[in-house]
Amino acid sequence: MSGQELPNESELLKRLREGDHEAFTILYRHHSELLYYNILSLVKDQTAAEELVQEIFSRVWLRHADLRIHSSFRGYLFQSGKNIVHDFFRRLNREEVLYNRIRNIATEEYFHVEEAMLAKENAGLLQAAIEHLSPQRRRAFELCKMDGFSYQEASEKMGISLSTLKDHMANARESMREYISRNREMAMVIAIFLLFRAR
Repeated sequence: MSGQELPNESELLKRLREGDHEAFTILYRHHSELLYYNILSLVKDQTAAEELVQEIFSRVWLRHADLRIHSSFRGYLFQSGKNIVHDFFRRLNREEVLYNRIRNIATEEYFHVEEAMLAKENAGLLQAAIEHLSPQRRRAFELCKMDGFSYQEASEKMGISLSTLKDHMANARESMREYISRNREMAMVIAIFLLFRAR
C-alpha cells in the first residue's frame, strides 16, 4: 500500500489521457488499495468501499480524455473519494427515508386491508384473496373498492339494504385480512400504492 506518486506518474497520466489501458492498470494497482482503506474508514463496510473504489476508477477511465489533474493523481482520487462518499451517504439517507415511509404505510395498510399493499409482485395475492370471497361479498367489494361506487349506490345496484351491504363489506375485509395473513410471506412490498379508500 503506497501513498506516494509513481516516479513516472506524469507520463502515465499522459498515456492515460490518450487511452492507454496499461497506464490505467498501473495507476489503479498503485493507488486503489490506499483509496480503498480511506473510503472504508468512512463507510465502515467492505463491500460498499470496494464498490465505491471501482466506481471512482470506472469514472476515471470513462473520462480519461478529459482528466484535468491540478495537483497529484492521489489528491485527485481522494477528492473523488470524498465526493462519492458524500453522494453515497446522501443516497443511503434518501433510501432509508423512502424505505421507512413505505414500511410505515405498509404496516398500517396491511392491518386495515381497506388501504391494501400492492405492487405488480403482489397483484396475484390480492386477486386470490378477492376470489376467495363468496359471490355476494365479492360483488360488494368490487363495486365499492374497485369500481368506485358509494355504499349507498352499491346497495341499490345489488338490490340489498345499506346495512346488508355494510355487513358484506365488513365480512369481505375480514376474510381478505385472514387470507393475506396466511400468505404474508408472498406480500413483501417492493412498491406500494393505495388501492382502496377508507370510508
